[in-house]
Amino acid sequence: MDLTIRIPRPDDWHVHLRDGAMLEAVVGYTASRFRYAMIMPNLNPPIATTELADRYQKRILRAAGNQSPEFQPLMTVYCSTNLDQDDLIRGHEAGIVKAVKYYPAGATTNSDHGGDNILNFIDLFETMADQKIPLLVHAESTNPEIDLFDREAAFLEQELHPLCEQVPNLQVTVEHVSTSVGVDFALAHQRVAASVTPHHLSRNSSDLMAPEFDPDLFCKPIINSEADRQAIVSVVTSGNPSFFLGTDSAPHPTSEKYGEEAKAGIFNAAYGLEVVAEIFAKENRIEHFSSFASKNGAAFYGYEPSQDELLLTRKQVDVELASTLSTRDGDKVVLFGRDEASHWTVSPI
Repeated sequence: MDLTIRIPRPDDWHVHLRDGAMLEAVVGYTASRFRYAMIMPNLNPPIATTELADRYQKRILRAAGNQSPEFQPLMTVYCSTNLDQDDLIRGHEAGIVKAVKYYPAGATTNSDHGGDNILNFIDLFETMADQKIPLLVHAESTNPEIDLFDREAAFLEQELHPLCEQVPNLQVTVEHVSTSVGVDFALAHQRVAASVTPHHLSRNSSDLMAPEFDPDLFCKPIINSEADRQAIVSVVTSGNPSFFLGTDSAPHPTSEKYGEEAKAGIFNAAYGLEVVAEIFAKENRIEHFSSFASKNGAAFYGYEPSQDELLLTRKQVDVELASTLSTRDGDKVVLFGRDEASHWTVSPI
């Protein structure tokens, strides 16, 4: 199936770029393809003030160089008891801070500074609603008594639904939605949208667990059942405006992915667009691809689509695609999506 499509340069509404040598190694994959990139703040220590966000943004831009004149990292700050509301408002008014990210404590990488319950931050969220500052939520319960595959549903029911009831004007993104329950939640709440990753669109729990556990597919929230994957694919490929691309690209060196406790995170910035395009092509919904990748998220966050364009062509790629990258420190990171990328070429227009 040969196919050629033009889309506005897409935006990545959820990405981890890390820092130092890892930032230098990975940022080019995002900067060369995406216009805006919503940068996650879970460094160690976390990005929790306007000053830290501003410094981090400058480091990202220096590392990105001249990959694309349109590339702009959009900075977020980490929700914790130490977050100063006055500083947040000043940072937002100055255009430095675009959103606040909430992590349940212990849910994922560098989340130890997160919250025990999202409802403990009601005062902050009321201020954010008044100031029109979006809230980005890692929607996953950390209760060990709840099955790993049910933790998104539990968090949405027990914490995020009450929050949306109490602060109905708060703009909320359910990050990296992974279940049919998450899809239904976004559809049921007017001020809620959901970012969706290439890996939750294209893989299921059997890919993760059979014939044996694959650490390269381990992420948080966990890749769930085929029924959940199909629910996500169905709503995303329908063109529904409440769903948009957020890669959650999250590099870890193989020394940490293949250790006794695999780090949660999948690096998909290199081939994520191809993975998503392949889903839309196989579903015969390629006409909605630009909405998902380039328009829906921009509209939700108050931006116009990019005036720049990318050309995606589906045909067998004869060149050997890289499977890993290396940092200047010698760390290796596995690239997700090489199989799908072998069917596509992506180029600026």
